[in-house]
Amino acid sequence: MTITHLLDTSALLAHFFDEPGADVVQSLWDSGLEKPGICAVTVAELKARLKEELAIDAEAQQAVEGYLDELTVCLPVDRAVAELAWQVKEACPERIPLVDALIAGTARAFNAVLVHRDPHLARIPREVVGQVVLPRS
Repeated sequence: MTITHLLDTSALLAHFFDEPGADVVQSLWDSGLEKPGICAVTVAELKARLKEELAIDAEAQQAVEGYLDELTVCLPVDRAVAELAWQVKEACPERIPLVDALIAGTARAFNAVLVHRDPHLARIPREVVGQVVLPRS
């Protein structure tokens, strides 16, 4: 299975809360051709954010499992991804958090377009990682 798009946590949250850009994320699933990927570190980040927002562990867990088991392919972070994350950090003109560099590095490792709504990810040069930047809520 070819992964053409990698969803950042912000893209999943936009979809979950039906915020601007949710339609773009939904269209990736509706195409039926393949499943978008997510980086393994997104699992922890998504669970934490949903727990903060919902304050209900069971509901947050159920949402995460739906995204992980049915809608996406979870991609691993290995040494190659870590090396690419370093290259992303080096290419970025401003500081980028390590978690986001790992997510961008995963997109780069799989030649996938990174889908997000984070201003700091948008600063990554497009020749390093292709991007779809969703509107901010």
